[in-house]
Amino acid sequence: MNITKRTQLLKLAAISSLLFCASASADWRLLNNASHLNFVSTKNVNVSEIHHFSRLDGSLSSAGELSVDIDLSSVQTGIDIRNTRMREKLFMVDNFPKATLKATLPEEVTKFTSGQSGTFIIPSKLTIMGQQHELEIEVQVTKTDHNRFVATSAKPILINAGDYGLQSGIDWLQNVAKLSSISPTVPVTFNLTFIALM
Repeated sequence: MNITKRTQLLKLAAISSLLFCASASADWRLLNNASHLNFVSTKNVNVSEIHHFSRLDGSLSSAGELSVDIDLSSVQTGIDIRNTRMREKLFMVDNFPKATLKATLPEEVTKFTSGQSGTFIIPSKLTIMGQQHELEIEVQVTKTDHNRFVATSAKPILINAGDYGLQSGIDWLQNVAKLSSISPTVPVTFNLTFIALM
């Protein structure tokens, strides 16, 4: 092998090594337009509706530290007046603009190769209106390509409104809408996409 070819091979090896290290130590940012967080409300015992939040922000570190902020003012229920009532009377967004989920994913997740997937039960902390509680969330994590992860709820997460100071807001909504009931238990599902920061 001549010197020129050897030099070229060494350069290629060095570049490959750098790319591998960068990928292995990358941090990831949540892609809002490729992510979804939905919740289901049930009124009058058996009438259920699917709602969502349209603005999410989050990050995943190379150590597996996950943080997701939910902009509570972005609640979308399909009815403008209900959106306004939920912002002002349920979530009180002037004082509590966001909910935050924090968790630590297993170290093996950040070392996934393209196409690799796994399902994990992740201890997490959810904060809403200043109230924080621990949850166990079953999540399927897939590395869809060299710089993108997708985290999807494997089962709905059941949130009890009373745990987060939301019951009085639910009571107000029930009264103003003249409903017989609004369930305090809310199933939540998500599909979150993260892309590597280069």
